[in-house]
Amino acid sequence: MQKFVYEYATKVYFGEGAVKEHLEASVSGYGENVMLAYGGGSVKKNGIYDEVKEILEKAGKKITDFSGIMSNPTYAKVQEGAKLAKENQIDFILAVGGGSVSDCCKIVAAQAKTEKDLWEMEMTGHQFPTETIPMGVIVTASGTGSEMNKGAVITNEEKMIKGGMAAAAPVFAILVQKKLNN
Repeated sequence: MQKFVYEYATKVYFGEGAVKEHLEASVSGYGENVMLAYGGGSVKKNGIYDEVKEILEKAGKKITDFSGIMSNPTYAKVQEGAKLAKENQIDFILAVGGGSVSDCCKIVAAQAKTEKDLWEMEMTGHQFPTETIPMGVIVTASGTGSEMNKGAVITNEEKMIKGGMAAAAPVFAILVQKKLNN
């Protein structure tokens, strides 16, 4: 086989204990204000939230929660997250959950860095953001591959459109592996 080097924008960590082993170092190069984003609360029930929060606090990070990200995230939820990011001067976004959480945070990361309406910018003006808040993903549900690219699917309820958008690609992804109790 020929030798080759492959590099992609997202560094991926996989395996049991990967959060504990890699999260602190992965967020160390960013500012102190971290937005911890998640969905309906299963991350609190399964213990991942507490583990992540403890590691971030040990790393000296100030945490702002952004919860309630739903399946098929809405543009209104994106705007809520962008406002929260601006108000709290967020330096890094950490999405914990499945593809919907990741997708929402990718667009939040860009919307928080511009005063333009991102939906209009992309869908009407065919322009894409050039500046985003850096972000990482802790994947708790497999299937979408959202952690590996800057694409996102967002529902604009006002316009009654579900569409693809592009913004931030995660700088790292940690794929959580939990043992199932049989």
